[in-house]
Amino acid sequence: MIRGVVVLTLAVALLWAPSAGAQQPPPGRPSWRQRCASVLPRQAVAPILASHRDRLRTARDNLIKEERALRALLIADNSTRPTLDAQSQKTIEARNALLRIRLDMLWELRGAVPAQNRAQAFRCVERLMLRWR
Repeated sequence: MIRGVVVLTLAVALLWAPSAGAQQPPPGRPSWRQRCASVLPRQAVAPILASHRDRLRTARDNLIKEERALRALLIADNSTRPTLDAQSQKTIEARNALLRIRLDMLWELRGAVPAQNRAQAFRCVERLMLRWR
């Protein structure tokens, strides 16, 4: 009985410990927000992000809608191959539209961020885009 309680306690402690440590950056290392603030010049980047935000949301919503329609056709019993192919093409076009908008935004950002900071800046922008969802 006692051994079972000890094993259960250890198991819970092992499962809980990694998740608690993952929430905070290691000591001495800046958080991702601090790293992003150092490589993204806010004055230059904010207007670019703002100008693309609505287009990105619209394109992402359209892609989600087309993917759901494709999934519904795959599940439905009365779907035909031509309708599935047509919906697949719509989904591909929606994905390509989202990629084009994303590349437009990154291209504009490329001009606002110094070359030595671009890789880190683009990672930060990708993270910001995930938060817009």
